[in-house]
Amino acid sequence: MKNGKKILTIVFAMFMLAVGFTYEASAQRRVVIRRPVVVRSYVYRDPFWRSRYYGSPYYDSFYQSPYQRYQEERYYLRSRVAGNERELLEHQRKYRADGVITAKEARELQDDIKDVQNSRARLRSYGRYY
Repeated sequence: MKNGKKILTIVFAMFMLAVGFTYEASAQRRVVIRRPVVVRSYVYRDPFWRSRYYGSPYYDSFYQSPYQRYQEERYYLRSRVAGNERELLEHQRKYRADGVITAKEARELQDDIKDVQNSRARLRSYGRYY
């Protein structure tokens, strides 16, 4: 009887140690992975951005200087011409890739050509008066 209690006590102690070691091992296995955070800054590439946010002539120098107003308008007209030309070239490249231009594609190309001509004419007429 005495030996049975000793064996039972030793088995219980070994069981408690085993449980303790497995619990401690699982706690040590938890690893926190710190991943870097990617922060992208947004760059607004408009040189005349102040004219949109300051509506009052008191804060904005563009309202006070005709030359700067002219430069701003000319910048926007040139960027519109460049955008229309880019769109025309993209459509031409896309529509000519298969070798056949359908009636719908031809209408869209004519519309793009008309947009480019109108934007160029608007730029020429704006530069003519200043």
